[in-house]
Amino acid sequence: MLDALAGPFPTMRFMPSGGVTAGNATDYLAHPSVFAVGGSWMVPRGLIGAGRFAEITALCRRTVDALAVHGG
Repeated sequence: MLDALAGPFPTMRFMPSGGVTAGNATDYLAHPSVFAVGGSWMVPRGLIGAGRFAEITALCRRTVDALAVHGG
């Protein structure tokens, strides 16, 4: 999909979120038209419901750090 959209819109940049996981985020970030990714894996519904926001923050920080190590 990214290749199909990037072709006719070469200056457009994308931030995919649907279907992005911790396991494939670096693949998305490697695409030249992708500037960032998002995903609900970083913010589990159970942690939100329990008000465990410090854990959500820590999970997001670990994700960002892990992606940075992989060139994301």
